[in-house]
Amino acid sequence: MELSLDRKSREYFIDERAQVGLLPDNWISTKSLTNIELGKNFPSYTSLRLLATALEVDFLQLLQEVGPYMPNSL
Repeated sequence: MELSLDRKSREYFIDERAQVGLLPDNWISTKSLTNIELGKNFPSYTSLRLLATALEVDFLQLLQEVGPYMPNSL
């Protein structure tokens, strides 16, 4: 039996980004993505680059948008 993930789930997003070849398998854990979304953790520079790729947005634009929320603002 194959597990069917809801298209709106974090698991689906993580798996789908790897399946279309944008990122390697296991590029981020569901828990890490959840903690980033909830503001419990701030992603590393490397994680931000991966997230920009996953979201198909320009990395510099993403940095400008999240900069005000970073511990040491850009």
